[in-house]
Parts: sequence; C-alpha cells; structure tokens
Amino acid sequence: MENSLGQELFTAMCMEKKAVRSLSIIIGAAPRLADRELLLAVQREERRHYYLLEGIYEEAAGKPREVTAAAVSLPKNFCDMLKTQICDKLTAVDFYEKLLPQLDCQRQQELLQIILDDQKEHARILAGIYNRCAT
Repeated sequence: MENSLGQELFTAMCMEKKAVRSLSIIIGAAPRLADRELLLAVQREERRHYYLLEGIYEEAAGKPREVTAAAVSLPKNFCDMLKTQICDKLTAVDFYEKLLPQLDCQRQQELLQIILDDQKEHARILAGIYNRCAT
C-alpha cells in the first residue's frame, strides 16, 4: 500500500517515533523531578500512539510496516527543547486534523481522534512546563 493514505499513515508513525525519541532526550535534560514525571507520562502516550497508528496502517495495508529509529536533533537548552517539542505537537495536530477525514473506518477515526486530542493535551502540558522554566 503506497497510496496517499498509506504514506500519510507511515508519516504519522514516523512522527510518533520521533516524539518518543525526542522526549527521551528532553526527560534527561529536565531539572525537576515533577517535570520528568509529566514528560514520562507524555512519552508513554506517544509510544501508545505509535502502536495505534501501526495497527491502523496494518489494517489498511494488510501488512505491517515498521519505522526504524528516528533521528532527532534538539537544541541544547531545556527550555528551547520544550519550544521545539511544542511546535512539533502543533504540527502533529494540524497533520492529524487533515488525516482524520481520509479514514473510512469509524473505529480508526475514533482512534485517530483520541491521538489528536492527546496531542493537544501534550502541547498544553509542555507549554506549562515551558512557562515554569522560562520564568
């Protein structure tokens, strides 16, 4: 399946894999334990998103397609890392909003809506952490 939907789903899987890797780096740089715990929770959800998208892809394509390790480049400063991740979350929200109507299956749409809602919440959480570190 290398049609447009298949490629969009694969891109979504890559975005989630990159988010998991980016969050590993950000968690390592977080100075506060409370922030690390919040970031770990976000990272767990990002990993779950990857597996949900992987399942949607397999259903649509009839075969699996695994994403290799994601290359990540982040700024060195923790606050700047957060800014980059917030921008990535907002990009993901836009991407998923465009992808949602392309899915024909109601269950797949519901799963993608959950992922979309989580992305918005993750952006909010990251913005809260950023506001604490920027002050």
